Amino acid sequence: MAVLHHAFRCAVTSALKREISDLLAAWETGDRERLSALAVARYAVLAEREDIHAAFYLGPEGAAESWLQPEFISPGLAALVVLAESFAPLPTLSASNDTNHHRLETHLPALGWSPEEIDSLIHGQPIETMLRGYAGSADRLEPGGFRHTGGWTPPGMVQKLSVKLDRLALEPPKASEKAAWSLLNESMALDDARAMLAPLRDDDWLVMAITH
Repeated sequence: MAVLHHAFRCAVTSALKREISDLLAAWETGDRERLSALAVARYAVLAEREDIHAAFYLGPEGAAESWLQPEFISPGLAALVVLAESFAPLPTLSASNDTNHHRLETHLPALGWSPEEIDSLIHGQPIETMLRGYAGSADRLEPGGFRHTGGWTPPGMVQKLSVKLDRLALEPPKASEKAAWSLLNESMALDDARAMLAPLRDDDWLVMAITH
């Protein structure tokens, strides 16, 4: 089975902030019934979004509905289900070749990229990282429950990565970097990465998933 990288844009809007606040209010007060109800109500809306199902295992094979019940629900899964309707699909690192995300992960270190930058480009952070910005200071949001909630890369990092990729494309590589650069360029991995980031605005999260 192919290994595919999926990518989406999640815009930070007033509506998104309100939805996150509603979810966290239910979680912080221990109202798991309400948290579950908010997620289940939105789950039906995703029925026609095959791209969402494929990326985050929200279809029948992923058993997402069972994980939305009060005894299993987590704020991360609830947030994914509630917010996913507004995700806009992006060109992905699999656009030219389904292993380009792996090529980037293994060859960008030779081009001076840090582990944090590479992880942000390919995997992202748990959804709870995004939610913590809206939670009370005393609240702990740990990854849990249904694990297919995507990787989230924040706007500031997205812009930094975009600038670095543009520089790679425009500046000739050093002699010590030429082999890694040539492989990424010839496989179109660099083009795929630039195309993925290009539509993102200053206030967008990049949301990613890798499926097998």
